[in-house]
Amino acid sequence: MSKRIPFIAALIPIIITVSLMILTVMYLNIPLYIPLLMGFIITLITALFYGAEPKQIFIEAKKGIKSISTVFLVLLLIGVLIAIWSSSGTIDALVYYGLAIIQPEHLIIVSFLVSSAISMLLGTSVGTASTVGIAFMGMAHSIGVNPEIVAGAIVSGAFVGDRTSPLSAVGNINTIITGTKYHDNFQELLKTLIPAMIFTILAYWIIEHSSLQIDNESISIVASARAELLNIYGYFSLWLLLPPLSIMVLAFLKVSIRINLLVGSLIGAIMAYIFQERTILDLFNYAVFGFNHPNGNIFGGGWRMFNQVLLIIISGAFYGLLEASGILATILHKTTERLNTAKAVIQKTMLISIFSAVLTSTQVMSVIIPGKVMLKHFEEFRLKPKLLNRLIADSGMVVAGLIPWNLNALLLGIALHVSVTDYLPYAYFLIIMPIYSYSQTLWQYKEKGNFSKKKLAKKEEY
Repeated sequence: MSKRIPFIAALIPIIITVSLMILTVMYLNIPLYIPLLMGFIITLITALFYGAEPKQIFIEAKKGIKSISTVFLVLLLIGVLIAIWSSSGTIDALVYYGLAIIQPEHLIIVSFLVSSAISMLLGTSVGTASTVGIAFMGMAHSIGVNPEIVAGAIVSGAFVGDRTSPLSAVGNINTIITGTKYHDNFQELLKTLIPAMIFTILAYWIIEHSSLQIDNESISIVASARAELLNIYGYFSLWLLLPPLSIMVLAFLKVSIRINLLVGSLIGAIMAYIFQERTILDLFNYAVFGFNHPNGNIFGGGWRMFNQVLLIIISGAFYGLLEASGILATILHKTTERLNTAKAVIQKTMLISIFSAVLTSTQVMSVIIPGKVMLKHFEEFRLKPKLLNRLIADSGMVVAGLIPWNLNALLLGIALHVSVTDYLPYAYFLIIMPIYSYSQTLWQYKEKGNFSKKKLAKKEEY
């Protein structure tokens, strides 16, 4: 870099990129990688104009792609897993037994509560969506409940564990970055978790009692759905539940998500061979091109992930460009240079976390960037690190699931067979959490009377 990029010059390509992404999501029927690629080109031109070295940009862009290579593999493995599970009858078995246990009129709330519990056990939103999430989506389709609402409930529950579980990978990163301990963080996280979950349950209860009409006819639909599944498969062995059970156990044992999904797919393939007499050639075909279910839907398959794969590659390169050009550093420096009150520190922490989730397209960066940038400001104002940990967990970490081009949200959408924009309006926990957390924190801190004091005048910790 021969000269520093001015703040306005750094901000313009970012605004254009985000605007293009939003415009695409709301109005244009084109793949998301196209507006992101346009934003990348505009940002690249800006960086080169202000003296960035092309060689260094190439190196950092390559590093950016490499840094999210795990997500690329997870994306493909989820597609394979869903196709194999569909071909083996595992997904339909989950639906069949689920319909026998769960009452249709409570499907939405139950989806949220069960997903919350499983995500706390697994510590991964993707693992939750890839197991119980698939089952609940199948039930929704079978009994005529809006699958987009159920998907929103599943995603909401899945993020409870992502944010709070001691097994959560991103949660552990948050703990390390903020220099805190999980035991202290857990007590702090509960302050906003419990109220946010109560409000979320209330919202789903209103939907269930205002729009779901469950009567004798609906009950007969459930019976017909189960009978139709039996007509297709003849019977459902409990062994078909082994693949999702294996994923839960391996996740609980902290086995890598890549190995976990691979094992789940292999066990599913064995089930498909034993119970459906699928050949190895059949299974390979399903893994690459997807499985054509008797209901007319196509599930999973590598080629169906083409648009998402390109989005991941460009997202990684874009993040590397932002780092190499100094654009990200310029924006963060300008954002945090005038923090004169504790209120400003709290606000900027949540904003930077959300901004990072939007701009980098990754959930992890919504933790790392605000953690590194804001920790010193928390020390200056004598704010406890566990508060920083919670504010990050309550903002960018959960909002990532609402951003259509965020990799975490994309993986969830693929696992649930819906688009992010479909479930977004119904992912109430992800919407309620940052709003409640911000309001609750400001109110609690206001009662301490410290908002207007300068950092050098502060005498007590939060």
